[in-house]
Amino acid sequence: MKFFSLISISLIALIVITGCGTKRQYFEPKNVSFAISYDGTLPSSIVDVTRGGATLKNGQIITSKGLQDIKLPQGFTFLGDDNGKYLAASKCGDLIVLNNKSKIIYRKKFAVGVASADIKKSKIAIVLASNRILLLDMKTDKYIVDLQGDAIYAVDSRIAAPYFLNSLIIFPTLDGKLLIVDAKNGKVIRSVVVSNAKYFGNIIYLGVLGNHLVAATKNRVISINPKSMGILDEDVKDVIVLKNRVFIFTKDGTVILCDANLKVLKRKKFPFAVFAGVIYGNFVYMIERGGYLIATDVDLISTNVYKMPDNIDSFLYFTKDALYYQNKYFKLSKKR
Repeated sequence: MKFFSLISISLIALIVITGCGTKRQYFEPKNVSFAISYDGTLPSSIVDVTRGGATLKNGQIITSKGLQDIKLPQGFTFLGDDNGKYLAASKCGDLIVLNNKSKIIYRKKFAVGVASADIKKSKIAIVLASNRILLLDMKTDKYIVDLQGDAIYAVDSRIAAPYFLNSLIIFPTLDGKLLIVDAKNGKVIRSVVVSNAKYFGNIIYLGVLGNHLVAATKNRVISINPKSMGILDEDVKDVIVLKNRVFIFTKDGTVILCDANLKVLKRKKFPFAVFAGVIYGNFVYMIERGGYLIATDVDLISTNVYKMPDNIDSFLYFTKDALYYQNKYFKLSKKR
């Protein structure tokens, strides 16, 4: 017993000594172009963020088009919108649709929470926390699709939302699959396995690049078209598609530029950078948690770094031309 006690004490001492001797390293750019400042303030602070948008403490929402006058009931989180309809859910499994006057025009109750969802016209595509896949028609209050996925045990908080693509709907499941469904008859046309991990294997990104469908889990990116599939295994932080390019941002501060088939064209590493988000348009702007804005061209050739007013340590939402953080926002200018 004394032998094991001595081993335990030695191990604890080693951990303490090692821990004290290890210093976390941070992103420290050699050249900073200049410091930027916020352009204005929001009426309230951001309290929740999804792929579809952000929710403020006062109930207002930020969509891809910016701050909206819509106000959600207390306890609801904004999920997505379409042509004057706004989708939101509570943690208790309540799903609502509001019009542009903040009036609830549809409500549905589920036994479990909504993991992700999106809306298009009268149809709502839903992924429940139980990995149940639903396509709901608000007009008839009936399910066009109702499928139960495999059991999952833990998910990454970066949950991709369903994607409406013409007459098809792509469902990103919590067990790492893509279900491509015909929206009219509810039939599954194709099922693609991106990851089969039971823990944190859910789809975290889903987008379309021409005739390619691009999706990612925390450790794999795929690009599929009717003829082929490209696969790239990386420690994924985020993904964007832009101008026939796929940008993959990894957890070690590397940006990987690929073509539509995921052929790697270029890699660029920013030592110790921790990416918090990406804004993209004519340029790609990476938000680094230490309080920097890293700007690069779409060919990943030239880079400029700007100092932000704050470190990023809470909810952040970004559109193609703006960054929203806490109760402030920063607009990208063509002059920058």
